[in-house]
Amino acid sequence: MQQAEYKDPKPGKEKKPKSKPPKRRSRMSKGSRVLLTIVCVVVGIAAVLGATVFVLDRIGHGALTGDGEDMRLHDDAENIDAGRVRYKGQLYQYKNDVSTIVFMGVDSEEKNTSGGEFGDSNQADVIVLGVLDPTTKHISLISVSRDSMCEIEVLDDNGASLGTARAQLALSYAYGDGGDRSCQLTADAVSKLFYDLPVSAYASIYMDGVAKLTDLVGGVTVTPQETFGAFKAGTPVVLNSSNTEAYLRHRDKTVEGNNGRMERHKAVMIELAKAMLSKVRQDPMSILSIYDGVSKNVTTNIDAPAMVYLARVASRMTLNTDVQKVAGTSTLGAGNHAEFNVDETALYELILKTFYEPIDG
Repeated sequence: MQQAEYKDPKPGKEKKPKSKPPKRRSRMSKGSRVLLTIVCVVVGIAAVLGATVFVLDRIGHGALTGDGEDMRLHDDAENIDAGRVRYKGQLYQYKNDVSTIVFMGVDSEEKNTSGGEFGDSNQADVIVLGVLDPTTKHISLISVSRDSMCEIEVLDDNGASLGTARAQLALSYAYGDGGDRSCQLTADAVSKLFYDLPVSAYASIYMDGVAKLTDLVGGVTVTPQETFGAFKAGTPVVLNSSNTEAYLRHRDKTVEGNNGRMERHKAVMIELAKAMLSKVRQDPMSILSIYDGVSKNVTTNIDAPAMVYLARVASRMTLNTDVQKVAGTSTLGAGNHAEFNVDETALYELILKTFYEPIDG
């Protein structure tokens, strides 16, 4: 189609100017322009931070959750499919959004930053399974006795595997290098003990790190249930970097001695967790500064994205202060060393209660 030629509707005549010139807008003052610039920058930063947190959140979620498909079964349980099991007539579905972390308290003042030798590390005196459940919006803690008899991997002096042995859980940390290998060995042992439960994250902390942490949260108040050293039964005390180690280390040399120490550890854990939750509720990113304050005495595979995810999820949850314990019985084994024999049925039912939900079928 041929393009039509443009013709001036009134050739030879210039267009008349408008009778009134357009109104000039008043110029923005310099102060107003500066304020607008600042607002734009702040909004831009907020948008970038929001996007960053969202990305970290997604990455962290993927790294810290599992599907439970490879878990072993109790003798009375039946595998159905894809994380579903039947136990005593009830059908259960594994919760895919649950995050599970193994926390370890190491029986030593400070971390060896020069690189430890295999088999020459301290033991993990405290082993706690932390569970974040977005469905129930609860944070649960499961205390596992250091003396729990379970299958652990044994390494030689060069870090090569010699196979597995049945021994106290605390020894799994000692066979490693005092760093990530020790943590992974302990996390693997806990996973096996819990019927191959998915455990994606671990964190160990040495005594100096715990003491520093009490200072970072402003101190924690506990009430001793027994008298020892400078602590008196029934008298509240504020723990800080000067007295935390003495409070946590004491242990009666009896079969039940570790159980009393576990009760003290439990009380300190609860108060520390409550104090840290208070901080991350105000600012989820504060978890990074808390970690920075204790990092030289901490070993963990929880990176920044996972930390932000955990802080954001935890900030919307309620801490269950009723710390659960793996049931079992204590005896004296070879060399008069305490051994804790886990009640397998009670443990499996605890797993179903914590990591599964009952469904129809």
